Amino acid sequence: MLKKLSALLLALGLLGAACSSSDSDGASSDGGTETTEASSDTTATDDSTSDSTAAPTGDSAADLEATAGPGCGLDNGEKATGDPITVGHVTTSVPGIDFSTGPTMMEAYFNCVNDNGGINGRPIVMVWENDNLSPEDAAAAARKLVENKDIVAIVGGFSILDCPVNAGYYAEQKLNVIVAGVPAECFSSPAIAAVNAGPAYSALGAAQKMIEKGATGKMVSSTGITPTSDYGNSLAGIYSQQEGLEWEDVQYELPIADPTTVALDLVNRAGEGGGVLLNYTPPEGLKILKAAEEQGLIDKVIWGSSTPLNDTSVAVALGDAWKDKLNINAEFALLDDSAPEVALYREVSDEYNPDAPYGSFQQMGFVIGRILVHTLLGMDPADLDDRAAVSAAIGDVKMFASDHLCRPWYFGGLPDGNVPNNWDYNVVPAGDKMVDDSGCFEIANVDPILDAVRKAEAAGGLTTAQPNN
Repeated sequence: MLKKLSALLLALGLLGAACSSSDSDGASSDGGTETTEASSDTTATDDSTSDSTAAPTGDSAADLEATAGPGCGLDNGEKATGDPITVGHVTTSVPGIDFSTGPTMMEAYFNCVNDNGGINGRPIVMVWENDNLSPEDAAAAARKLVENKDIVAIVGGFSILDCPVNAGYYAEQKLNVIVAGVPAECFSSPAIAAVNAGPAYSALGAAQKMIEKGATGKMVSSTGITPTSDYGNSLAGIYSQQEGLEWEDVQYELPIADPTTVALDLVNRAGEGGGVLLNYTPPEGLKILKAAEEQGLIDKVIWGSSTPLNDTSVAVALGDAWKDKLNINAEFALLDDSAPEVALYREVSDEYNPDAPYGSFQQMGFVIGRILVHTLLGMDPADLDDRAAVSAAIGDVKMFASDHLCRPWYFGGLPDGNVPNNWDYNVVPAGDKMVDDSGCFEIANVDPILDAVRKAEAAGGLTTAQPNN
């Protein structure tokens, strides 16, 4: 089945192709706590995104670095039987916060690679560590991985605590780490680069579209209570205040026990015509949305969400009642995009991860896997067991083209931090799927890290390709 798709990908010229998209006041009930932020003046930087459709100038698609290829690994249909290449990651998987779907998809892609020649005949093996939402466990997990001499890379972690606890340790160990970032430290360390934009930049993108579509008066953002929750909606708050709205962030205990109370509370706080911005994983976010529907609250406010709710299971569960009514910032292309590499994601998922719905977390894992495979295949085979050599190769990734992304990905290694994924999509539910209603647009520049990233990008040497609108 994958061989057929590989032929199609070759015919469509995936190698060297640019990315594409489809056209297409105190404690509250249910354990909620409220934080109202001060004026945004203390942290905001110059906003350079007044024209959200403007594209940066730069190289043509022909100048882009190749992707990981048209299929899995060597794409030769031969099972890799050599010595394994071992990689590790730290992920959060606890009740109410389960990010394991991302690395599960990454592992599924590696299994496909291993069935198609692997890395020059060598299979990739993953070692999982769970931080259990405990700083002590997060620290122990990273050290366990690093002290395992067989592990040549730390890649593909989906964790709330790995970056804040271990960023300094990874830098000391001279490791370049690729993650799906959650807290601020995943974007503020030169040793870490995220394939995604993370909840703060994603919520910011959602707030941009919610205000563009008419949210006025007050923006109420909401997420679950975790050690890093204050960061998740902070940039959306800055942007909302810059646009003249009040902002309030409300956090609830997870898992949510009384979604009806939560939905009513959020809409009442926002007021008629305001905005309610959710920053939850699919199971928890869906609870709130279905409760809002049952209470007749859909049209009371403008609704938005960060990336995780871009999931086919969410679209199916919401149905026609939510058509065009939920603005989700999608850090990756549409899940049903016809572009070759997105089609490959679905094909690999169907064959190697068949019980999983298509979703953004899964896309993140897939793309991280693609970046790593591209990196390893480009190395001298004699260096594949050399952790320092693998880490250096990861740090050298630039202009990695992917149909899943608005623009090519790069590691960066910038001293102030890395946000290589900073152009996203807005998607809305339509029946049993999500559809794109924005094309690629630029995430607003409201924080010093993104400001530094944009200046570095403008200077060249990172990624300067045109986004696909």
